[in-house]
Amino acid sequence: MILGLSHVALSCDDIEASTARLAAFGYGQRFDAPELENHAAKAPFLSRYQPRHHIRALSREGAMAIELLDHGSQVGEQAAALIPVFKSATPCPDWQARAPDELPIAAEGLDRLRDTLGQPTRAFHDPVLSMTLLWICADGDAPGLHACALPTPDPEATATLLGQLRFRPDASGLWSLLTPLPALQARLIPVTARQAQGWTGTPRLDAPGCACLAFMARGTDHARLPAALQGHTVSFSLPINGKDSRITLARPDYGPMIELVDQTA
Repeated sequence: MILGLSHVALSCDDIEASTARLAAFGYGQRFDAPELENHAAKAPFLSRYQPRHHIRALSREGAMAIELLDHGSQVGEQAAALIPVFKSATPCPDWQARAPDELPIAAEGLDRLRDTLGQPTRAFHDPVLSMTLLWICADGDAPGLHACALPTPDPEATATLLGQLRFRPDASGLWSLLTPLPALQARLIPVTARQAQGWTGTPRLDAPGCACLAFMARGTDHARLPAALQGHTVSFSLPINGKDSRITLARPDYGPMIELVDQTA
């Protein structure tokens, strides 16, 4: 059973600089694991497997939780499966503007984002996070990761996947998790995808960008996985932040990798 969001995984090649960038949005460190085992079962989900990697969990009240992943280097093009939408009063000074037609989102998808968020999004490349992201004005709200765009070539399949992950849509097209706890909330906006140079439809954990959406879960050792996740799936156990954890990684036909974190201790 899915309890709520664990984190949005964000690949980086300089975890200290990336932490400082997210601190500017109000994020603070929850825990840090500099030499965490990179289980061999994860090799198919990486371009270059390393036996150890560095993870750092960050959170900010009113925003979606983030986990920085440092596999030693980033490989390939940015994952198109999940594009973060950040909120702040103003864009970061070193952000580099990107044209809408450079995104893996069709024109009707950009219209959907505008209608759902209540304002047009602007695209920027962040040289610190080494990724292209979307931005909207905070308008007095808390800054941080507000939502993620979910480009998809198959809206029906994506709606089925989200439903099986306990998301529900509102009238504007924003899908939110069924959880009473704000810290475990996630907000996704499915949008029509298009091919775009510099983006890949095959998410990898060591590629630039956000390739994985992780959830807190229970009973993954005996419960049947949602049908949409019963493709390429691996499970393994390892201690994370002092707790024994069962990790299940799945790659659906469309969208980001899905990780279920079941902490048994």
